[in-house]
Amino acid sequence: MDPNKINGLEGALSAVYRAALKLRSLQKLCQMDGVRTCSLSSALQSHGRNVGPGGKISKEEVGACLQRLFQGVSQDPPYQMTPEAIEHTTRLLFKLFDREQSGFVSLRSMEVVLIALSGDSLSAKHAGRRHPCPSKPTCASFLGSRTLMY
Repeated sequence: MDPNKINGLEGALSAVYRAALKLRSLQKLCQMDGVRTCSLSSALQSHGRNVGPGGKISKEEVGACLQRLFQGVSQDPPYQMTPEAIEHTTRLLFKLFDREQSGFVSLRSMEVVLIALSGDSLSAKHAGRRHPCPSKPTCASFLGSRTLMY
């Protein structure tokens, strides 16, 4: 085997490993490792009806949505959520998606990030991305989520 091809592969694997570690550390910081994609749908569905122009929601609405999400998850006995989880997650969402500092983020962007940070397996995340809420089977398409993440 050509050593140059092996070195290139090692570099790519190293980059993938670093990205996975960063994603895992964000998941733990935001305490999303105990959240499942099925619990996201009820928290996000209530805001789907009250979305402003351009599908955007305010920082207060994001906080309320996350509060509802973590309250539903914290009813499971092994999961202990700290109050900082909502603050860290909100700050992450607005740092990623509110570059103009308008005070609003896209509901679809929020949905994709929460699915990516959830504690489910990759196959469950993929299924959650295609069918995150029963009433809206195409909330985040593969192309849409790929566009948001790049």
